[in-house]
Amino acid sequence: MKLKSLLAVFSFLALWTQAISCADQKKEEPKSETSAVIPAKLQEKINLDSIQTVKLSEKAKRKTEEWIMYIALNSEMERLENYTISDVINNSETIENVVDSLSVTVPPVFETNAVNARILSLKTHVNLLNENTKRIKPNPGEIKDLSAKLKLDFNNLNIQLNEVFIIENSPVE
Repeated sequence: MKLKSLLAVFSFLALWTQAISCADQKKEEPKSETSAVIPAKLQEKINLDSIQTVKLSEKAKRKTEEWIMYIALNSEMERLENYTISDVINNSETIENVVDSLSVTVPPVFETNAVNARILSLKTHVNLLNENTKRIKPNPGEIKDLSAKLKLDFNNLNIQLNEVFIIENSPVE
């Protein structure tokens, strides 16, 4: 009698353990599907083709040729157009370093409130981008949005660099 009850308890425990382990496997399956989807999203190209880059005027172009950090930022913005989300994650710190250096190397001719405001806007968005890329699970949609904002900020900076010379050439009334 004792042997039968011991065998029944043992059988019950074995069946119960097997049921729990099967339930755990079912829970793990969706995780593997979601983890496969995230890397696929990270390989998506950031589509910034709809945002046309603002060209510098001849005077602004000549002055920025001496501004090494602007040249570096311009290069990063050109490369950003061909990046995937994964590329942005890998290069966000470089972009942040360039923007930080840009703010401390502004040539005297461009030391205006409007130019400094555009650089501050660039710094804000690049900091948000870098913060997002350092997360355990970066948000691909947010990275795309912030990349677009960076390009818009760069365009606004170019507009302000051009306006420095428009304002300089306009007659005083």
